[in-house]
Amino acid sequence: MTKGQDFGGRMSMRLSTGELVSIRGTFNLSPTSQEIAAQANQDDSVDRISTPMPRRIEIVAVDGGWDYEALMKGPRFDTTIVEDFTNVTHYMTGGFLSGRPVINRLNGELSGLAIEGGSYNRTNS
Repeated sequence: MTKGQDFGGRMSMRLSTGELVSIRGTFNLSPTSQEIAAQANQDDSVDRISTPMPRRIEIVAVDGGWDYEALMKGPRFDTTIVEDFTNVTHYMTGGFLSGRPVINRLNGELSGLAIEGGSYNRTNS
């Protein structure tokens, strides 16, 4: 019998300031601190190249009407994202916002941002 996995459902994101951010749709997670690439050599061997990369959570959310200039320049913060359906919780500590906020005024969607840096941990309840 094949073991299935559960995905999706209600997700909530809270910053260490207590601010609750309404995630819209999905969020994408890059939980490792490195990217691995392959390099082929002329003798048909293959080398592995590791490049340090920040851990990253890409978010699409509802425009909260924040002062985006202050938010982008603000101090590092902790983030908790809870997946209610799967009982998975994601923790990013000491992260900061990167990217460029893009606000769709037709539907109120905020995109173009990621939380990067810091350390990442995941728990399954």
